[in-house]
Amino acid sequence: MAGKAKLMNGYGVFLSSLRTSAGLSLEVLAKIVTSSKSTLSRLENGDIPRPFRGGTRSLIIQLAHILCSSTKETERYLTLAGIDRSLLTEIEEIQLGFTPHILKGSQEEKQDLERLEKIYQQLLSKLEVWEQELGVEDAPPTLKSKAQRYRNILQEIQKRLDRFYDRSDPLDLPTPEAMPAYYVETVGDRIVIGNEYDGYTSASDAHSLYALASDRARWLMQLVGVERFAVDDCIILANSENFKGWEPQEVRTSVLTNPLPIPDDLADIQREKIATIEKHYFNAPHYRLVSATPAFSELDHLKIVLAPLGFFDYFSLNPYFDEPLLTTLDGSKISIREKYGNTALTYSSTDKGTSLIPAPISIQCVVITEDQRILLVQRSLSVAFYPNHWSASFEETMNAPGLVKDQQVQKGDADFFASALRGLDEEFAISEDAVKDIKALSLNVEYLTLSADVFMLIRLDLTIDEIKQGWMISAKHRDEASRVNSISTDLSEVVDRLFSRTLWHPTSRMRLIQFLFHQYGIQAVTKAIKAKQPS
Repeated sequence: MAGKAKLMNGYGVFLSSLRTSAGLSLEVLAKIVTSSKSTLSRLENGDIPRPFRGGTRSLIIQLAHILCSSTKETERYLTLAGIDRSLLTEIEEIQLGFTPHILKGSQEEKQDLERLEKIYQQLLSKLEVWEQELGVEDAPPTLKSKAQRYRNILQEIQKRLDRFYDRSDPLDLPTPEAMPAYYVETVGDRIVIGNEYDGYTSASDAHSLYALASDRARWLMQLVGVERFAVDDCIILANSENFKGWEPQEVRTSVLTNPLPIPDDLADIQREKIATIEKHYFNAPHYRLVSATPAFSELDHLKIVLAPLGFFDYFSLNPYFDEPLLTTLDGSKISIREKYGNTALTYSSTDKGTSLIPAPISIQCVVITEDQRILLVQRSLSVAFYPNHWSASFEETMNAPGLVKDQQVQKGDADFFASALRGLDEEFAISEDAVKDIKALSLNVEYLTLSADVFMLIRLDLTIDEIKQGWMISAKHRDEASRVNSISTDLSEVVDRLFSRTLWHPTSRMRLIQFLFHQYGIQAVTKAIKAKQPS
């Protein structure tokens, strides 16, 4: 009897913990599941007798659907609730994240896919109703990530059904083929991403400003079914009006307490690969982007939501994005990028989804000096991403508070602007006093790492020589760069440099073009780049 009471209390404690982690009060959760606060309170306190039957059992399943973020968590939940998984219906199994495999070529394939399609459509519709009740922007991360997973699975089901229905793309676009980018090497005993990475589109390959996207960027956009302005391997998510830039007061940032859930198959790879990563790196705390709500959605500012993310969380996956490590509905193997890469372009809360691949926020700054020069920096061979590449001007991963190497306390960055200012200090020994102006131009995604890149424009009250002197003598992180150079801010000179054979960081040309948009206007830049094209 005592063991049974302990099991019941264990369920209640676990349910309470899941609800708290999701940031939901009893009142809000009761509203979502069409129950009462008192009923949920009795469940958490172990006051409802077992076994759970009828309406109570349905409520238990519904709570798991909302609150559990992984199959491991769900299995523990069912055990504590005393529910045998083998007695679940097919809909309940799918609802709780146990996705069945439908083999290709079987006699029942079409029938099984149609049944799955209806189930996932119903489940997605229910999630969207719950999101609307909570407010899309305030829905818990578990709902956002589950909704995104359902959309991905539905997309896979519908593509397979297209074959049976003889359906084609209304724009008659070919089905995109995977665009692997095997730019992962072991340098010494460290894994390095983007070594000698050439995501560059030359002038001879492009006929206009809007033809500078790489084949990889085009493939990713086609996978998502969107068209956006892209240069090389960099794709714009959202930009300030005419690239005038968002001022600090126009960007409002909130931070979730808990990490964003990830799909079970990605979590399995993390556990498998992390031992290799932790030998050579330390697990610094960073941030990932959860959602970005731009001003066009009836806001007068850019609303940013962040979640904590450890270095190991993303670097245990990033080197393996293009290896066939995951399984599709038919049991075949597929890469992380092919299965979940499309979600890297889904960050707006108006999309009711978020990226399923954990990737950091990279603050990428264009620095303009007092003598009207653009700072260029060659990344050193010691960095983990894109060693030896030229940046315009530097990159900084956004820090979250926590412990870093040797148990040092890391303060964390309050927002994008604080991160950029910290980077100036650490990499060039430049204080905030030297900053004349700072703006956020846009949010972007780069293909290889799938990081969310924030482009910042910083104007300094220092000459290029003063910056170089501070970097060589005083900068704490000067070893992250091997050389410092510059070019004039003159439109024609920047355009000439854009099409030089330089080993650019894959977002550098996009950063330079966005600076030109800001400085000279989009039409003038378009005309200058068009003049560079071969006749």
